[in-house]
Amino acid sequence: MELSKYFTGEVATVRRSEIHFASYNPRIIDEENRKNLKRGIKRYGILGGIVVNKRTGMTIVGGHQKVHILDDLHKYNPQTKENDYWLRVELVDVDEKTEMEENVLLNNPNAQGRWDRDKLAKIIPDIEYKDAGLSEADLSLLGLDYMFKTEEQSDLTESLGDLMKEVNDEKETEKAKREAEKQAERAAKVAHMKEVKAQVKQASEKSAGDMEAYVMLSFDNIESKNRFLQRFGYEPDKKFVKGEDFDMRCEVINEE
Repeated sequence: MELSKYFTGEVATVRRSEIHFASYNPRIIDEENRKNLKRGIKRYGILGGIVVNKRTGMTIVGGHQKVHILDDLHKYNPQTKENDYWLRVELVDVDEKTEMEENVLLNNPNAQGRWDRDKLAKIIPDIEYKDAGLSEADLSLLGLDYMFKTEEQSDLTESLGDLMKEVNDEKETEKAKREAEKQAERAAKVAHMKEVKAQVKQASEKSAGDMEAYVMLSFDNIESKNRFLQRFGYEPDKKFVKGEDFDMRCEVINEE
């Protein structure tokens, strides 16, 4: 059986000092996402290839952020080549125009899939979502924030169960003269438990309400989004805005 003709590259092992980043690479990553990627690489290794174009002098086409993380982990110095290391790449042989097209394609969200919410909801309880690069904000945007409430309520229920066990495990061999005192203690603890349960329920309901304390905005294009963010003094790559902060900035603009 022959290899599919659509595998156009060849796997090779090269020194880090032999390859270089594409100066035109339009893909950027914020610090939080970079931490998620580094955490994933340290836990699982490099998943997915690093693509390099040998025709343009070993230019990295895809995998810039992965190489940045590897440099950090190996303490590689690109100026002095200190702590050089070996890495496995996929070599392609294309002209510069094709190279740039491939670079954009590999980083283009429009050429990638989207989450199936129902399937994701099924596997989230079985994995460490943070090790998979997801945050609580991601799950909230996907409508899966109830996962946190279920976990929190489960922990609280377990704590209450431990307290009840302490009450039920009291020794039954207490002397008769202490029985009345014991009954009073039990009654006090039961009353306390009812109060704790009421507080837990109230806190849980408040937490559930807080989970819904967000609103999403959408724009027809990236230029409209950037103009909106700049108008209120935010960076163009801002993904999440605190409502109270935005409200305060609206007041400043209205006063002007």
